[in-house]
Amino acid sequence: MSRPLLLAFTSSLILLYPYAYPRASADAQDRRPGEASQRPDDLGTPEEEILRRAQIKHEEESHKEMVERADETAKIGVEILDSFNKSKSLSRDDLKKLDRMEKLARKIRSNAGASDDEDGPEDPPGQIGDVIKRLAEVSDTLKKNVQKTSRLVISAAVIKNSNELIGLIRRIKSLPHP
Repeated sequence: MSRPLLLAFTSSLILLYPYAYPRASADAQDRRPGEASQRPDDLGTPEEEILRRAQIKHEEESHKEMVERADETAKIGVEILDSFNKSKSLSRDDLKKLDRMEKLARKIRSNAGASDDEDGPEDPPGQIGDVIKRLAEVSDTLKKNVQKTSRLVISAAVIKNSNELIGLIRRIKSLPHP
C-alpha cells in the first residue's frame, strides 16, 4: 500500500470509530478516572455480580417457601373444617393443626414484611362452627394472595390475611370446645 492511502485509511478509522462504537465512546467520556460506572445495566465487579445473583436466588427460594407455607395453611384449614363438620368438635389433632397453622401464618406475615403487632378479625364470628368456616375461607384467600404476589412486593393483603388468620386461631382457642 502506498503511504497516502494508508494514512487516509487510518485517519478514516479514527474518525469513524465513535460512530461505529458509540457506547464505548460515551462510557469513556462519562467516566472519570478511578470512578466506577453508574450505568444501570452495568453489573459491577464480578464479586458484586456474584453477590447480587446469590441474593436474588435467596429471595426466590424464600418466596417459594412462603408459597408452600400458604398452600399448607389452606390445606390445614380445609382439614380442620372437614373434621369439625364430621364430629362437630375439635380433636386433639385439630388443635395441633391449629398450632401449626398459627406458626405458618406468623412466618408468612414476617416474610411479607409485617411486624408482630397484629390486628385480629374486626368482627369475629361468635359460634365455633362459624369461626372454623371463616378460618378455612381466610386460609384459602391467603394462599391465593401469596401465589399472585411477586417476591419483590410487600402485600398488604397478605399481611391482613395473616393477621386475621392468627386472630381467628386465637378466637378458636379461647372458645369452649364441645
